[in-house]
Amino acid sequence: MTAARRPSGFAGSLLLALACLLLYVALPNLGNVARAATADGVAGSFTAGRLSCISHPGHETCEWSGTFRSTDGTVLREGITLYGSSRESLAIGRAAPAVDVGNPGRVYRPGGSYEWIFTVALLLAGYGLLAYLARRHLLPPRPPARAALPAT
Repeated sequence: MTAARRPSGFAGSLLLALACLLLYVALPNLGNVARAATADGVAGSFTAGRLSCISHPGHETCEWSGTFRSTDGTVLREGITLYGSSRESLAIGRAAPAVDVGNPGRVYRPGGSYEWIFTVALLLAGYGLLAYLARRHLLPPRPPARAALPAT
């Protein structure tokens, strides 16, 4: 039989720090990603002003920045980017429908976005680590398994 090992305090501290970091990054973004997923916000149009591209080995990522104006004209945001835009999706001066969900620096297409998937993955990882640490450090260790009695 092997004795139950005591959990390492150092490893537990590192995992706790990682869990807190994951939750710190994910929790403040829940409202924005929920609104972005459902395109719940102020409807309007995005007018492309500048294209920024970054080339990676094998592919290129581009993003349009420009001006967002709400349909009723009450909201005007300049220097904002359109999430999910590509080089081919717009041209300078061309307008596209967009929704402002309150995310600083970014507007979305009316179909919504899939940013919520990554945020939910971060939340699940953070809460999963906390549950693991709570079980490992706060609950008593399991008793060792008993050997089966020989048949007579």
